[in-house]
Amino acid sequence: MLDRAQFANIMTGLFDMYGKVPSQFIFDTYYEIFKDYEAEVFSRAVTKCLKEKVYNSVPKPAEILEFLEGTRDDKALLAWLQLMHAVEVGGYYTSIEFADLIIAPAVNELGGWQWFCSQPKDELPFIQKRFMDLYRLFLRREISGGGRLIGWHEAQNNRRGYLKDVPPTLRIGFEIKELEAKPKG
Repeated sequence: MLDRAQFANIMTGLFDMYGKVPSQFIFDTYYEIFKDYEAEVFSRAVTKCLKEKVYNSVPKPAEILEFLEGTRDDKALLAWLQLMHAVEVGGYYTSIEFADLIIAPAVNELGGWQWFCSQPKDELPFIQKRFMDLYRLFLRREISGGGRLIGWHEAQNNRRGYLKDVPPTLRIGFEIKELEAKPKG
């Protein structure tokens, strides 16, 4: 986590570059937005922000956030790639759990996991566009419904009352979340 002293050091330098002195309100607002990031990650994002764009004034929080998290389009494309990976390694029969809690509601809105896995390849470009539109909408509206999609085996076993005979769920994207959460050492 970014402590106030580290944050103050980075922001003082940033505001100095533009000959500005932040008010306490601006400082507190920026800190509230970025306090959950690691100092090194935040500093690197500010540096990349300054290297890759020209600003007339101090970069706004949303501009720095793009370098920390990517744009909505970036996130939607990464979600699509995770979804396609899940189809490749798990497919129709396997239940899938995504670390990204927006993927499953978007797939369910399209027609569900089994429907998605059954679509012909020539339909995928159209489905991808619809998925990415839904993903961006759900992201903007902060809609998430959990990251789990039910495969055919689990659905059939549940229907027949074989609740203990459910195959293991394939987990997608958790290795990335775990790497981000690990402290450096």
